[in-house]
Amino acid sequence: MSIFQFSDTPTVRHQVQALVGAIRVDGTDVRVHKTSPGCFMATVDACPEPLYAVAHGDVIHVHLKGRAWKIERVDPTRSTATAVAAGAGASHAPMPGVVVSLLVSSGQCVRQGDALLVIESMKMQMTISASINGEVAELPLLVGQTFQRGDVLVRVQAMSEAAPLQAAQAIPSEADNEVANPDTRTSARREGSMT
Repeated sequence: MSIFQFSDTPTVRHQVQALVGAIRVDGTDVRVHKTSPGCFMATVDACPEPLYAVAHGDVIHVHLKGRAWKIERVDPTRSTATAVAAGAGASHAPMPGVVVSLLVSSGQCVRQGDALLVIESMKMQMTISASINGEVAELPLLVGQTFQRGDVLVRVQAMSEAAPLQAAQAIPSEADNEVANPDTRTSARREGSMT
């Protein structure tokens, strides 16, 4: 039995076992037979589906039901919890495209689900959101730059649950600015009283 990591769920490990005429993925059997080099017929939900696969080292590129995945073999002797954590906050390009807009900046605190950037691929715009709470650690592309499938679009470094709240509390509100700078408040009152 081998452990694999799928590109659409980088923090989840899947147990895969090769059987005679089938593959067992996390306890579910998928019947597969080879039709030609790189081409297979997989029975998914009792329906035969063409499956295309190409292996390159420990990476297998799979195309099934109109979707593409990069499946990587996880070597337990080389993998570490820090490697998993580092990959958890990275958002990879699902297909080639161009950056339309950046909605955050490097160093900004974000919450899971916050919009980070907008990309365009195949004439469709897509918003890339934060997969974890944390701080934007890397924005390697600028607006207008192109990228390829699998390229890192943004990387969010995880932080504790309390840290985003502390960061939000550290941003002063307008009322705090008035207390901290009474000269501004006084001059605003004077201007208001002159009219």
